[in-house]
Amino acid sequence: MANVVFTEKASGGDAHMTFGNYSGGQDGAAAFAYLPGTGAGYDGTSWYLINSSYTQNKNPDLNNYGRQTLTHEIGHTLGLAHPGDYNAGEGNPSYKDASYGQDTRGYSVMSYWSESNTSQNFSKGGVEAYSSGPLMDDIAAIQKLYGANYSTRAGDTTYGFNSNTGRDFYSASSSSDKLVFSVWDGGGNDTLDFSGFTQNQKINLNEASFSDVGGMVGNVSIAQGVTVENAIGGSGNDLLIGNNAANVLKGGAGNDIIYGAGGADQLWGGSGSDTFVFAASTDSKPGAADQIMDFVSGLDKIDLTGITKGAGLHFVNAFTGAAGDAILTTSGGVSTLSVDFSGHGVADFLVSTVGQAAVSDIVA
Repeated sequence: MANVVFTEKASGGDAHMTFGNYSGGQDGAAAFAYLPGTGAGYDGTSWYLINSSYTQNKNPDLNNYGRQTLTHEIGHTLGLAHPGDYNAGEGNPSYKDASYGQDTRGYSVMSYWSESNTSQNFSKGGVEAYSSGPLMDDIAAIQKLYGANYSTRAGDTTYGFNSNTGRDFYSASSSSDKLVFSVWDGGGNDTLDFSGFTQNQKINLNEASFSDVGGMVGNVSIAQGVTVENAIGGSGNDLLIGNNAANVLKGGAGNDIIYGAGGADQLWGGSGSDTFVFAASTDSKPGAADQIMDFVSGLDKIDLTGITKGAGLHFVNAFTGAAGDAILTTSGGVSTLSVDFSGHGVADFLVSTVGQAAVSDIVA
């Protein structure tokens, strides 16, 4: 995610990082590290407590505290400080010492404070999950120091189920898995695949946004400057939120709400009663219209109330120049809804459905 390359060597180099362990002392600290520029023999070194009574660092496995500790201390050796002016070796700091509200482990592995302070929840099955990789604010900070690396996952990448990232913290294989990560992606056509989860989820594809995935809250985020094109929901009642790219959004089973936003999107509700939401006429316009790929009349709905504000539509055979005129046509099993919201006598909103739609399916 940054222009840093790690190469294992015995010694030497201008930016050598050394890892060590200790069994006691250091005022009971679980780990500590030295920032660059501390001094010869110190900078680039990090130390980890390992003894019979403290074993977290001995096995820094996925989602455990030892893995987060390792990531945190590596952050220090690369030049990242805590988000605020506090340190475990200086007094008894608390969240009151935070310099800004987002100084939590929901935004940064460099923080001391629980994600609950920012209304997030990384607990599942009574077990707290910790991030094993850099989070949203860490990515921004390390890129400010070293520059953003756009060759990282520059191809078509899938995160979650069916992951091809080669990273355990970006991957899921079971509904019981706990995902805590922030996406940095250099390009390609990318997908958040949370199809294996049964809980109700919120999946948001916008940069600098958070998603509620697999029964947790605010546990998946997308870093600033990243475009993820596609999302796949699970078997719960999911909310899928697109961005201004041409998204492919698949709700899966359950009664889903799908909002494509800008771009020419392909939308699948899946089984269940699904609602396709449009908040602005520009969300689906002639020349860049959305397609609802599996519409079932009587079960699914097209919700335009975000545009009409409850004023309704006037279904006509031809536009009259009145704002709110709508034409619904069907040919070969495909319905097309055209609406003149501006009152110029031509459609400024258009959406098509694979599967015949009826006037009663449109909420305005």
